[in-house]
Amino acid sequence: MPQWTRVFLWTGPLLLLLLTAIAGYAYSQIRYLSLPIPQALALFTVVLPIITGISTQGVSGLIQRSSKSEQYQLTIPLLAVLGFQLMYETIIATLALTKIIPPSALSCDLNSKWQSLFQTKNIRAISAIQDSLQCCGFNSVKDRSFPFGQPSTCAKDYGRSQSCAGKWRRAEQVNAGLLLLVAVVVFMLKLGSVLTLLTSASWTHSRSRPSFKRIGDSSGDNEEEEHNSSTARLLESGDVAEPYRDDPEATGAASNGNEDHSPAVLPSALGEARNEWADDEQSGRNS
Repeated sequence: MPQWTRVFLWTGPLLLLLLTAIAGYAYSQIRYLSLPIPQALALFTVVLPIITGISTQGVSGLIQRSSKSEQYQLTIPLLAVLGFQLMYETIIATLALTKIIPPSALSCDLNSKWQSLFQTKNIRAISAIQDSLQCCGFNSVKDRSFPFGQPSTCAKDYGRSQSCAGKWRRAEQVNAGLLLLVAVVVFMLKLGSVLTLLTSASWTHSRSRPSFKRIGDSSGDNEEEEHNSSTARLLESGDVAEPYRDDPEATGAASNGNEDHSPAVLPSALGEARNEWADDEQSGRNS
């Protein structure tokens, strides 16, 4: 396995842990500052690196099993896992992006959220926002600020001169940007991991293929040598198949090891026939 592949596979889990911590920080800020970002979106972003790590292990197993064949092929389970993760990351990135731009839509959502907190007299949430951002009210220091009253004494009591609308909007954009960052980096990390695993599987398969071929060639040579040696032993022992003969007597004579195996010359019967024809012709002339 190449050195860069090992480094990438070792640093991948560390990056996933770092991304989980970043998403967890954004989730805590969204809850503490009562930002108009769905907490479910933040929670799904927190578990995204964990799901990616688990699915990457599954993808690694699928790739290793597939790479044992002659030609690697994308299987249906592998495509299903990759497709599900791609949809997951796309949804998170899209929803997070809507909480970053445009600013006019953000101001409307923030105003609605602040009004909801003010109507329910949520002292804890409004106090947390004003104390964390060092501000009072929403559009002005007297606009629906805590302590509640007409007019509010927040600016006088805490010595603050800025409203919370601008700082609260920036806090929403920052935390939504962290969620977007986690989704994008997880996608890039997953893509790099899959490409690394595919490259590693192809590299291992190409390294192991020549060794299999050499083993097959050596076995063929051994079989040929064994065949030649068997043929030589048969020739030495004399256990050679006898040729086919029409004459059984000649076959029996050839099977006797003490007699000569040279071909026998038999007298032809044509001479006797010619003598008989000659005698008949001579008898005809005399008569």
